[in-house]
Amino acid sequence: MDPHNNPVPGGLEAFTVGLVVLAVGLSMGFNSGYAVNPARDLGPRLFTALAGWGSEVFTGNGYWFLVPLTAPFLGAVVGVAVYQFTEEEARCKKRRGEDVTTTTTTTTEEA
Repeated sequence: MDPHNNPVPGGLEAFTVGLVVLAVGLSMGFNSGYAVNPARDLGPRLFTALAGWGSEVFTGNGYWFLVPLTAPFLGAVVGVAVYQFTEEEARCKKRRGEDVTTTTTTTTEEA
């Protein structure tokens, strides 16, 4: 958790994660079959392979089974990198702004 951001209110963490998963599913579920969870894609493929279809379930359509296995991990790494970059930029701008306001002094002319 980032101490500089407001946290999710206590008891709503699971609800918030559920809403995020629902939003991803509603936006991409029709196109990709909702394969954002490796268990939702790999489990049925393993069962289908064991049920008699063989390795064709893994090689069909250009090895797309690798996407749900690797994309969540790569997306997490990219997401953390982008978040850290943008947060560091925001903190640097805030520091520069604070330095400007704390070092600025006003002088009055004495008559």
